[in-house]
Amino acid sequence: MKKIVTYLIQTVSVLVMMLAFACGTIAFAELGYSAVLVFTFGYAFALLSMYLILILHELGHAFCGYLTGYRLVAFGLGNFLLTKKSGRLHLSRTAVIKNVGAQYIGLKENESDQRTILMLSGGLIVHLCLILLATLFGFLTTNWYFAGTWICLNLSLLLFNALPVGITDGAKIWELLQHPENTKYAYLMLRHSAQTLLAPQEYDLKDFIMSVDEDVRGSFAESVRTLQGLVFILDDNIELAKQQFQSVLEKTDNPMSKTISQLYLLQVALMEGDNKKAEEYASIRGVKSFLSLKTADMQVIQAWYQFKVKKDVVQTHKAMKIARQKMNSSRMLRDEKSYYQNWLAELEKELTEGV
Repeated sequence: MKKIVTYLIQTVSVLVMMLAFACGTIAFAELGYSAVLVFTFGYAFALLSMYLILILHELGHAFCGYLTGYRLVAFGLGNFLLTKKSGRLHLSRTAVIKNVGAQYIGLKENESDQRTILMLSGGLIVHLCLILLATLFGFLTTNWYFAGTWICLNLSLLLFNALPVGITDGAKIWELLQHPENTKYAYLMLRHSAQTLLAPQEYDLKDFIMSVDEDVRGSFAESVRTLQGLVFILDDNIELAKQQFQSVLEKTDNPMSKTISQLYLLQVALMEGDNKKAEEYASIRGVKSFLSLKTADMQVIQAWYQFKVKKDVVQTHKAMKIARQKMNSSRMLRDEKSYYQNWLAELEKELTEGV
């Protein structure tokens, strides 16, 4: 039943988004433009409005975060990321996980303050405010097609982000409402994300691990468990890593937790020489999406997969080239970077020796 309701809301969200673009087109048709210009201006207006709304959504998180003691670390839209270091903003390009259009990362100064839900609600509050403002604009101007574009865009994004599934704001809010004790795991993941942006080579991944009881549920706790599994890989404890990721995979209903576990189980399969299992994990759509990311760690895994399973030397070299290029810019902590550098060097050696 939960899946049916989720799919229904997602379908409504898509339909409302399509209606927004239709309203944008009709708005310019009423101004007397030709058919070509109506479509061009209408589509451009709706698209630019959507990007602006995404920026305002993240600013909503930033503002509510500021009110509750968060310090801005990063703010991004698409591949572009503004990072605040030493009081100055730095613009960079970064790889983006599919379906993540914008992002805000803040660091909590006082972790005894439990008002995390307000920060997470900031984007949803912005959508509600913009719907009200667009409605007021419609009443004042009687131009309901321009107003309708913004109403529908915000309603669509509100419906999607409020869903308590996946990596949405709604899912995180619902988790903390059900399991307030998971706030400590949320803070740990925020510290980890901030460190990978601010000074990745000052800490190891194992510095961001804490004990998680087996009966604890929720994506924040599962994220800590997956980091623990990756630490097992870095320490060459392959069997422990496999058990950790399989445990998460069996217990979670979060799509992102499932995908990350499957991704690292692919890595484990490659290290164990189980090509059949590696092929099984690599064929999963979510894992494919991660393997396409232009980051050093993902491309090293991709290179080993192409070399050991696909026997495709051309694609192996292509992935290795990207991994070398991105080694210093990918968001990895000190031990992660060292590990993937060594794993890449091992592959280069095997290729040179014609293994």
